[in-house]
Amino acid sequence: MPAAILATVLVLFGQQPAPAAPPASSTELPVSLDRIQRALSAPPAIDLSEQHPVFRVEIVGRKPTLEEILGEKFWIGPVPYGGMTHSEFLDMVTPKMAQPYQGFSGGHLLAQLALTYAEQWALKEAIRKFRGALTDRERESARKEVMEALADLEKARREAGLPPK
Repeated sequence: MPAAILATVLVLFGQQPAPAAPPASSTELPVSLDRIQRALSAPPAIDLSEQHPVFRVEIVGRKPTLEEILGEKFWIGPVPYGGMTHSEFLDMVTPKMAQPYQGFSGGHLLAQLALTYAEQWALKEAIRKFRGALTDRERESARKEVMEALADLEKARREAGLPPK
């Protein structure tokens, strides 16, 4: 019987079974060899030509509710203790003076904030003036080049005996 099942499976997957041992007499087997031979000679019922077969699973049952999973009235009472949060870990391993704003208190914190904003404003203004100076320098250089070219043109006109414009 295992040989017959193997042959049927091979036919379903599109492969021909290997030659088997000589057939036993039909009286010894609990299956009909004629029916198996007819099934093997027919074209396969399923053609699995896909490279990636798709398998589907059907689940028969009822979806459990949240109360069934966590217990009745799970939202009432203390939360079971779990791992520490990231902020709890940082509080534990970072010295107090290195934690944000721990070195400043009250008025010192406001003074530090004001100083920080003043530094940012001063830096932005310096960058803006620097960029403006670059464009002013480029404009002045271009103006000087044009004036030199006009002076050379005027000189060439005088040497050629043409009237000045």
